[in-house]
Amino acid sequence: MRPAHLQRPDGAGPWLAARKAAAVALALGALSFLLAAVVQGELSSLPDRRLTIPGFAATAIAAGASIARREPQGYWLWALGLGLAGAAIVLGWFLMLAIVLGATAIAILILHAVM
Repeated sequence: MRPAHLQRPDGAGPWLAARKAAAVALALGALSFLLAAVVQGELSSLPDRRLTIPGFAATAIAAGASIARREPQGYWLWALGLGLAGAAIVLGWFLMLAIVLGATAIAILILHAVM
């Protein structure tokens, strides 16, 4: 029989229980991104900073709590949450840059296949 620390947990419940703050950071980042995407009027404009900055701050606090708690392998959860909250601050520019990069990649693939 394996020792308790080497046994595999059943399901995602125990895994998330060990990474509560990181999961909260991911949820807050996703919520901030979705809120900015829904509320934003024009695609090329920046979202309202009264919504995005507090969302980023709350996500950063949860990420800091995850770091302070030294949650095992929770870094990718809070890093993804911070990335989403940061992208929400400049959502219009982020989407425009993504469109330009995607169109450039497609043009490069077409020219590479033709030439």
